[in-house]
Amino acid sequence: MGNFPGSFARERIYVSTTDTFDAEADLDFIAIEAVINGDPVRLTTAEKIFAARFLDGRGMTPSAIAYLIRSTAHTVRGWKDNGWKRRDSATPPPVKEREEPVCGERRMYRRHLAAGESCDVCRAANTAADRRYRLTGSTEEAA
Repeated sequence: MGNFPGSFARERIYVSTTDTFDAEADLDFIAIEAVINGDPVRLTTAEKIFAARFLDGRGMTPSAIAYLIRSTAHTVRGWKDNGWKRRDSATPPPVKEREEPVCGERRMYRRHLAAGESCDVCRAANTAADRRYRLTGSTEEAA
């Protein structure tokens, strides 16, 4: 055997010694076991969460878990913080409402153009914002 990381004989980790699947939770223990032992297998989200919880119980770091289950450490930490559950996608995060544009803003100039109107104040605001963008890379005024 060579002298490089991972060249030693590794202990095989078994998820279950009796069951091969869990129909209620939609888990394939054979696939989960393969991923935990480093084999490239695609898992469902439920299987990834189960594998992450299993590996976390064995003391692995979120980044090591993420590498094995082909996810991100941020996702693994999110599952752990949420009690090893998936975030409910039916309730998206709240969206910040934008104020209505007023005359003299670049956004209002775009609205005037769409409506076929002409407004000198908004045109000047758009020109100034365009000039700022070309000079500084931002349309926002300096604070």
